[in-house]
Amino acid sequence: MAHQEGLAYAIYLQRHVEVIIIEHINVEAKIIKDGVQYRFFKRGPRFYHIPFRTLHFVKKEKPDVVMVQGLLFPLQLICLRLFIGGRCKIIAQHHAERPFGGIKKIIQKIAGKFTDAYLFTSLDNARMWREKEIIKNKSECYEVLEGSTFMTRQNKQESRKITGISGKVNFLWVGRLTTGKDPITVLQAFEKYIATAPGCMLYMIYQDDTLLTDIRTLIDSSTTLKKAVRLVGKVAHDHLAFWYSAADYFVSGSHSEGSGFALIEAMACGCIPVITDIPSFRKIAGERGFFFMPGDADGLCKALQQSSEISIEERSAAIVTHFKNELSFEKIASDIYNVCKRLTRK
Repeated sequence: MAHQEGLAYAIYLQRHVEVIIIEHINVEAKIIKDGVQYRFFKRGPRFYHIPFRTLHFVKKEKPDVVMVQGLLFPLQLICLRLFIGGRCKIIAQHHAERPFGGIKKIIQKIAGKFTDAYLFTSLDNARMWREKEIIKNKSECYEVLEGSTFMTRQNKQESRKITGISGKVNFLWVGRLTTGKDPITVLQAFEKYIATAPGCMLYMIYQDDTLLTDIRTLIDSSTTLKKAVRLVGKVAHDHLAFWYSAADYFVSGSHSEGSGFALIEAMACGCIPVITDIPSFRKIAGERGFFFMPGDADGLCKALQQSSEISIEERSAAIVTHFKNELSFEKIASDIYNVCKRLTRK
């Protein structure tokens, strides 16, 4: 049971096994796209709704494995197990959810008894679920990215003409202007950094402007930031590849992430990550990124200084290679298939 967006790995998974993607929307329909079958069913109230038509369909198909998107539907997962029996394996994939409290937490614990495996971008993201005893065994958890991108690196000079990026060295922010993404810390660190790195520019793309007033106030109070920061605002998603390709570095101040889609997109285009040291980012970027602790402006300033000591061209090329080998839809499909093989062999 899954949402269609972000499941492009099904194209590659289809090479190994038959795949049917089920989505709950407002219509009932069947389509085939890129060789993958999609079945759509009408959606009811989220938590307590039992999708009987969906469950009957799944039972009739007699699957070997069912992969549930998200950990917020324990009641439906319990019913799924009751419908399909014990032979079929059930996998649940984490998408940044946090455990419930109260009666819903109890239902999640029950659902945990019926779940064979969990997929997390980083195993460290499973810690809170294990501490709440929703997931009993660490061995049930596997590291698999929740999504990727088809973006590719564009010509850098052409991209700079298209976007207007013109700094000596260019940093790019792509994310919501919220406390969780922490743009304030990023700006405070950048102000310190450019005092010793004149000519650097920071461009900020954002779809949410919750902290925009605070950010404008901070920038207006600093002559340095006025010269070095450009608030770009909203950019169409199909245009982002030009921004990632034009920039040299991708900067994020996120305090927590289930994954990191903007980071993955940036790396697909060769952007060098300067990012918070959180589990999902550490897993995605590995040794190719520069890390600092969330909320630590001095730590970010040091990471920015360290990033200036490398060859941008060499690190960028290595990041593109890393993306193709470890972060692509094809790699996700391979990882999911390997988990399925391990479960069905038991």
